[in-house]
Amino acid sequence: MTSIATMPGSQPANAYRLAGGTPVAVVGAVRASAELTAQVRANDTAFQQQMKLSSDPDAVDPSVASKNRAVQAHTVFREGGRVVAAVWRDGQTLMSNGISTRIDWTSLQARTSGMTDAQRRDTIADAIARQLGSSVQVQRYGEAGSAPARGLILDEMNAANIKARGGR
Repeated sequence: MTSIATMPGSQPANAYRLAGGTPVAVVGAVRASAELTAQVRANDTAFQQQMKLSSDPDAVDPSVASKNRAVQAHTVFREGGRVVAAVWRDGQTLMSNGISTRIDWTSLQARTSGMTDAQRRDTIADAIARQLGSSVQVQRYGEAGSAPARGLILDEMNAANIKARGGR
C-alpha cells in the first residue's frame, strides 16, 4: 500500500492506493455506545447482534464466518496424512511449516497476471506441489463438483494440532 499526495480538497489527507488500484480513504470504525445499546428493544435481536459486533473488536459476524467456512477446496496437499497446504476456489491459500516463504510470489504474480482466476489457482497449486516435492499427496478438485469445504479442512488441521500437543 502506498501513501499518495493529494491536492487540498481533492482527497482526504489519509488516502492510500493498493498497487495498481484507485485511491482509498481510510475511515475509522464507529463503536456502539452503552447508551445506544441500552435503547435497543429487547426483541430486536438482529439489531442487537449488529450493535454487539460493532462494539466488540473481536466479534465475528456469524454469516461471514459461515460463508468463509463453506468455500470449497480447489487443491489440498497432505504430508504424512496431515494437511499442510490448500488452495481454495475463492483464490485464497493456506500453508503451514514455512511453505509460503519458499515460493517466489513476485515471479508467480508476474507469470499469472494475464490468466483467468481458474488458471491462476492451477498455477499456484502447481508451485506449491513443486515446493513440497514427490512425498506430498495432492488432491485436486478443480473449479466445480464436490470438494471439502474450508471449515472441514480447518477443523481437520485443528484436531491434528491438538492431538500433536497432547490434547492441549
